[in-house]
Formats: sequence, structure tokens, C-alpha cells
Amino acid sequence: MTVPPTTPPSPDGLRARPSAAESAAAQNVTLVETLRIAVPLHIAELSRLKPAALQRLAVEAAGVIGSKGDVLQFVSPKKGEAAQAFNALARGLAAASLIAWGGVTFAGLHWCTVRACPGPDGEHPEPVFGGTADT
Repeated sequence: MTVPPTTPPSPDGLRARPSAAESAAAQNVTLVETLRIAVPLHIAELSRLKPAALQRLAVEAAGVIGSKGDVLQFVSPKKGEAAQAFNALARGLAAASLIAWGGVTFAGLHWCTVRACPGPDGEHPEPVFGGTADT
């Protein structure tokens, strides 16, 4: 489930403001639109994994993004680096969305285990592992 990048701040003020990097990512239309497609595909692929395996995948993805994420904003002379960073970002967001209560929100997009979720401020039951929650 995704929400548009213009989601208003939560009424209770509990949602963190996006970082400068996340705000810049939200302006990258190609990145946002490809994540809109790729993350749900990764969620479908990863949804049968146990929480420990999902956590390992998210940690591995964070390492790649931390060391090579800048190639998503700037051209890299090394062939394949942008693809590696993008896939790590999409896979990491997918893994995190399956284990983080309330899902994940990045660049104005939201993914979680709740079908037809209205967004990050919607009701989120505790994650159900090995499948998605129906509410």
C-alpha cells in the first residue's frame, strides 16, 4: 500500500519529519516510481521468511545503502553500483515493512502488512509473520 508524498503530518505529531536525504529522494521521480513497483514485489517474495531472516536482510541492505546509497542520487562510473544500491533499498524496505509494527514510510511511500492501509497513521495490528494481516 502506498500513500502520496503529500501525506499531512500526523495530528498527534508523533511521526518524525523526513530527513534531508529522504526529502531529496522524494523529489527523485524515477526512484519513487520504481520503488512503488519493486518494494511490493520484494514483499511478496519475502513474506514467507521468519522474522530473524527478515531482520538479517534489512541489516544487510542497510550496509549496502550506507556505503553505496549515494549512487542513487549521483552518477557512478562503476557499472552496476546503482542497481545494487537500488535493490538493497527496495529489499530492505520490504523486509522492514514485514517486521516493523506500523510498516515503513520512505520518500512519501508507505508499505506494511495491512491490506488497503490508509497510510502511516492508520491502524496497524501487530505484524503477522509468514503472511499478511487482514483488517
